Amino acid sequence: MTNRSARMVLRLLVAAGVAATLVACGSGSPTEQTGTSTSSSAEPSTSSARSAAASTSPARSTPASPLSGSAGTSAVTSGAAAGDAKAEDYCRQRGGEVQNRTAFWGTNGDQADWLPLAGSTTMCRFQADDEAKSRIYVDLTTLSSQRPTLAGLAYLSKIPMPSVTGGANPATLYCKDLGGSSTFGSAGAAGGGWVAKDDPDDVVVALCVFPDLSFIDEWGLAYHSDGTIRGTDLATAIEYQPASLPPVFPTADASSNGAAPTS
Repeated sequence: MTNRSARMVLRLLVAAGVAATLVACGSGSPTEQTGTSTSSSAEPSTSSARSAAASTSPARSTPASPLSGSAGTSAVTSGAAAGDAKAEDYCRQRGGEVQNRTAFWGTNGDQADWLPLAGSTTMCRFQADDEAKSRIYVDLTTLSSQRPTLAGLAYLSKIPMPSVTGGANPATLYCKDLGGSSTFGSAGAAGGGWVAKDDPDDVVVALCVFPDLSFIDEWGLAYHSDGTIRGTDLATAIEYQPASLPPVFPTADASSNGAAPTS
């Protein structure tokens, strides 16, 4: 090959190499393209992302969207409210009155010194049309559920109440013996209870509360152990009607020493 031909071939090779280099720089790898695009047009890309996010954000969705935050919240709230409303309706159908009460400490003292606590609850209040206008209070779940609660089983089991000596409250001790509690704080003279200041008969009620959070007023429970019905007979009022009671509260021997409550 002549010198002239060799120089021509060399020029062609150099030109081809430059062209290949330019093509490679122009195309780049997918990763390099993304990086270049982000750095060169960050603001337009961010704006587009914001627009896309705004169009799909639950807070900005149309009311018809099933994923709407407001619609989801309403559904949950409505579901809870619907459940409560059903239990409240059951209470009224059975002749009861739905009542809200708040927990207070110190109810044995002057009302001005009562300490309102954070707890509050809704219950069904039954009042009998008898001379004493007796009452009984029970939680809505115990009343309306087809499944048992500890409060309901304690009432249905009618465990005889043992004799009480001294000045102790027999209903409170009976509640404790069944595994519940109606005490507020230390067992002192301050006392405590569930308050409805607009109740014409029972401003303060002592509820026997069980570990499953079911409850019944302790005096209604204590009287029923002796066969005395206060307010209404919950044995026929509650939805749970078993053929036989589970042995949660084993029925005591009928010959055991029982005493009628006094209050």
